Amino acid sequence: MNKIYLTLLFALSFCLINAQSIVFENIDEIADTKEIEKTTTGTLPDKKISELHTRPISLLQGIYTIGYETKIASATSLLFDVGAGTSLFDGSTLVTGMMGIRYYLGPYADQISGNFITFRHRSRWYTNPGENALGEENDPYGANTNFMFGRKFVNGKISATAEVGVGRQTWLGVTALLPTWAVTLGFRL
Repeated sequence: MNKIYLTLLFALSFCLINAQSIVFENIDEIADTKEIEKTTTGTLPDKKISELHTRPISLLQGIYTIGYETKIASATSLLFDVGAGTSLFDGSTLVTGMMGIRYYLGPYADQISGNFITFRHRSRWYTNPGENALGEENDPYGANTNFMFGRKFVNGKISATAEVGVGRQTWLGVTALLPTWAVTLGFRL
C-alpha cells in the first residue's frame, strides 16, 4: 500500500512543479526573445530541451525509477534512467539502468515531441535472484535491447510517453526475441 502512496506522491509532485513553472514562463520568454534579437536573420539558436521522467508502471511494481532525456541534435535526444527496488511479482531485489537514443519524426521533432523511434539497452542486476523450478540459483543479470516506436505528448511542462516495440530479452538465463512496451511521465526543465 505504501508503494501506491509513493506513486501518487510522484504524480502530485509533477503537477505542483508544473504549477510553479507557470510563474517563470514569462521570464523564460523574455530571455528567449533577447537571445533571438542577438542573432542575425535566419540563424535562430537551437533551443536546448531536457526533462526528468519516471516510469509509473515500474513504480507500481515496486521499482523506483528516475530518468533524464536531453536534446542533442535537431530531432535527436539521448535518454537514460536508473532504478532500484523489490519486485512485487517475485520478490526479487534489483538495480537497473537504461541508456538509449531517440529520433523524433514529424513537425514537432525539433521540440522532442510527437512520434519517434528509440533504440535502447537496459541492464538489470539482481541482488537476490531466487531459484528456478529445479532449485538452481537464477542468473543475477538480465537485460533487454529494444527497437521501439512511440509518441510523446507534451502539455506545458508535463510530458507523457508511450512506446511499443520488439527486443532481445534476457532473464533467468534465457534469451528470446519478445515484444516490449514502456510508459513514462516527465517534467520539462
